[in-house]
Amino acid sequence: MAADGEDDVDYLRLPSFVKVFSEARNMDELRLPPEFIGRYGEELPFDCRLVMPNGVTWTVRLLKIASGAHFQVGWAEFRRDNRLHHGDFLIFTLVDVGTFRVKRYNMSSGCAPRSDLEMVHEYDIEEIYSPNLDSSDDYEPSDIGEDTDDDDDYVAERGALDMDGYPTFMVTLTKTHMNRTLEIPNGFWKKHIRMSALQATIYFLVDGKTWMLTLGHNPTKIWIKHGWRRFRENNALVEGVRCNFKPVDADDVQFYVWFDHV
Repeated sequence: MAADGEDDVDYLRLPSFVKVFSEARNMDELRLPPEFIGRYGEELPFDCRLVMPNGVTWTVRLLKIASGAHFQVGWAEFRRDNRLHHGDFLIFTLVDVGTFRVKRYNMSSGCAPRSDLEMVHEYDIEEIYSPNLDSSDDYEPSDIGEDTDDDDDYVAERGALDMDGYPTFMVTLTKTHMNRTLEIPNGFWKKHIRMSALQATIYFLVDGKTWMLTLGHNPTKIWIKHGWRRFRENNALVEGVRCNFKPVDADDVQFYVWFDHV
């Protein structure tokens, strides 16, 4: 039986798109069709909700970057929890601002799996499926009282700047970065990123994968408060590695990050 309203003519007229799940491309992200984004992308928020027919909801982050609009943060959890398989046929229907009803059809049977239709009540859905940040790496710089020179505390990667118009700052990792946290140059942030974004979550993008982090700040310093340890460990970073950070979206703060190993 269809969910409430899904057999109505008005429901059938709602914006929708289809995707065929690929294990080669969609394990960690899903790119939305450019034509769909061209029509409806301006109205989509950064945090979207994916709702299966059984009512279970996942929160996913919609990242709009140079290669298009992608479901990234939270998508891997959605894929894993629903046990998506190569060739599964997915229909996404936009039923409200940022809310998609998702129907999945198995490539072999042509039917929706029974688990997609069974109602779930026994646990707190929002707690399980919302992406989490580390709760144990609550850091502040050890020299938090010292002032820094806003004009001299970062170096732009001029070659990259000339190539694509985006500034870059670089950090060579030291023992302090291993034991504590990473600072973002205050002058770099003030010059290239809106100050109100200090209160928001930021994102580091590496090879198609995304990490969520939160910031701490005072009048002279900006540092990663939560998420740095996970990012460092997941990318096997050690002392001496040079990290390059390029902000590709100054509003919803996203940094492309790549590494130079010595």
